[in-house]
Formats: sequence, structure tokens, C-alpha cells
Amino acid sequence: MILAGAERIFCACFPGLEPVLAGELASLGLAARAVPGGAEAEGEDAAALACLASRAADAVLLRLWEGSTSELPAGKRSARRAAGGAELAVRTSGERATISVDAAGSPLHRRGWRARVGAAPLRETVSAALLLACGWDGDRPFLDPMCGSGTIAIEAALIAARRAPGLGRSFAFEGLPGHDAARTARLRARLAGLARPVAVPILASDRNAGALRLAQKNAAAAGVAEAIQFRREDAATVAPPRGPGLCITNPPWGIRLDEATREAWAALGALLPRLAGWEVAVLGPDRGLERLLPGPPSSTLPLRVGGVACRLLRWTTS
Repeated sequence: MILAGAERIFCACFPGLEPVLAGELASLGLAARAVPGGAEAEGEDAAALACLASRAADAVLLRLWEGSTSELPAGKRSARRAAGGAELAVRTSGERATISVDAAGSPLHRRGWRARVGAAPLRETVSAALLLACGWDGDRPFLDPMCGSGTIAIEAALIAARRAPGLGRSFAFEGLPGHDAARTARLRARLAGLARPVAVPILASDRNAGALRLAQKNAAAAGVAEAIQFRREDAATVAPPRGPGLCITNPPWGIRLDEATREAWAALGALLPRLAGWEVAVLGPDRGLERLLPGPPSSTLPLRVGGVACRLLRWTTS
């Protein structure tokens, strides 16, 4: 029966985030491994679990058939019976072939709370992956001093609250032949039962009043407005919560190194010395803007976000 018992899935993400995604799927109880472009996973109700609970996955493909390319015609017939009217995705590699179906039906980064975005939006899934890469689980203070439309801080609050991102959505797998609605309802209830109050301070600040208003609206739509303290303040002067904690931010880093970009990174550089004992992670371009900050990063994670080469720069301040 489709979607009852062990399943094999492929979850997609941006290049560089594959190990983060695989780690998240493993934490959900699936056997997972990173592969180029995402992660493969296997386990009980894997498709439903990934759609409902994965924060870092952009898409979930349910494997319907795997075999040799010589058996592909028969595999297509078998997969069509399993998927009904759904569109099939066929992939071949050498003499091996796989047939999959989109289990989500729409991109998973569309959480449903962001009506519109700021000037340089960061996907919800990418924001969550950056938080997961830094080990964020809501057990320490959090700061985003250049919050823009608030995506990173909102995802931080949702992780801290243990609110599964897909609980308020319906998915394509629920319309597949043989879908066990009662089984999925039990999974939804189990995930909903994990929710808890946010017990740590989460501060999101920005000097742009319009961006801050948008961030507040987004937080309210996501149901975490009470968990986040918003301030209109320049990053150079923001007073962080009592730490140590985690600071993650996505400062401006446009195509050109203009004065506004320099000013933003200089403000960030003025903040870092005040984050003694904090872990700091900054998403930046692959062109050396970190030289505007005090001291080299302790580690870097190369990424491609929206086709643009960038890096997650990380410091542990002392």
C-alpha cells in the first residue's frame, strides 16, 4: 500500500546544505545520507514525515520504482498505477533508473506566513538550514541584528517552539492511491504534541522601519510575534540579550561593493566585540567581505543560494 510503512524519498536543497538536510532527516528518525542536490532517506512514512516536519527540504520526491533502464517501461506502468493522475519524474544514471512522484505538491519553503518579502529575501528553508547548521534548538538567546523581513528570527522561534512547519498545510501525497488518512492524522497529532513555549530571548533588530514593520507582520502571521522582540536599531549600537547565545544574520552584500554594503558590514564589525562568548554566523558573498570584520572566521561553509556563490562564515567570540 502506498504511504503505509517504509518508503524511500529524495529531499532537495540548495548546494552546500546537503549534510545539514541529511542530519535533520536522521534526527526525525529516518536513515539518511547526503547526495548532490539534497539527501536520500528511508523509513516509516518517510514522505509524510519529511513534508510535515523537515525545515530544510525544498521538495520531497517519493520513490515509486527503482530498477534497470531495460525494465523502465514496466516500471512506468507500475508507477502510474501507484500515482494515479500525478506527474511522474523519471531519472536515469547509467543503467539504473528511478521513478518518483512529488510528495509535497508545492515548494516547502512556502510556509504560508509570508505574504510578501523584503528587498533581498532569504528562503524560509535556507534560513532554517543555517540555524540547524549552527545547532540551534532554542536553548540559548538568539540575535539577528539585520533582520530585514524577519525570516531567520521567525524560523528560530518556530524551531525553539518545536512547531513542525507543515502542520497547517495539505500535501500531494495525501491524494495518492492507498493513502492512509488516519495514519497521517496520527502523525500530525504526534508532531503537534511536541510544541512548547519559547523560553529564551529572541531579538530581531533592523534600522529600516519599513522592513521592521514587515517582519512584525510576518511574525504575527507565523504565530510567533510574542516570542520575538523587535527593535529599530543600527547593528553597531544594538544591545544583545545576555548571553552567551547565537547570532545569525544575512547582511547586505549586493553585486557591487557599494558604500551601503561597506557601512552595513562595518556596523556588524562594531557589534562582534560585544558578543563575548557568542557563536556568530554571517551569510556573505564568496568575495572577501569578511575582511571588514575583526578577525578571520573560524570556519566557512560554501553554499550556492539562488545560483549565487556564498559562504556561511562562523566565529566563536571570546
